[in-house]
Amino acid sequence: MKTIREIANELGVDKQKVYRFIKQNHINEAHHEALQRSGVKYYDEAAETLIKQGFLEGTASSEAHHEAHQNRINEAVFDAVVEMLQKELEIKNEQIRELNERLSECSSALLAAQQTAQAAQALHAGTIQQQIIGDADDSALEQPEKTMEMIVEKKGWLSRLFGK
Repeated sequence: MKTIREIANELGVDKQKVYRFIKQNHINEAHHEALQRSGVKYYDEAAETLIKQGFLEGTASSEAHHEAHQNRINEAVFDAVVEMLQKELEIKNEQIRELNERLSECSSALLAAQQTAQAAQALHAGTIQQQIIGDADDSALEQPEKTMEMIVEKKGWLSRLFGK
């Protein structure tokens, strides 16, 4: 025969828990006159077994309930994280789309600027060529001897360079 305190110690729980379990489940103490005089309630092996089973089942049930509750919390957190990540991914995809549009606009603007620069260079080169031709024509008309000297001088320089 054991007391509530001894049963509680074996179970590793507070004696108040054991006392409440005994009251809720209407478990009677052992009736032995010599034991009842001390005022301490003793419980026989059948009562002890019933109490221990109740706590073990309660513990297992409590653990299963706790595990199920924890799983629901984990699933809720997982779902929330997945939803948040999907929203972030949508935002990033939109940002990438906008950046690609800007890049396309910049590429088009760059191509147009390059074409304009080439046209300006061609126009400038044409203008310079016309000035050279115009200047050469004017100077040839004004000073034919000097123009011929320039041609001969250029030819002489090239001849010296290539040895001809």
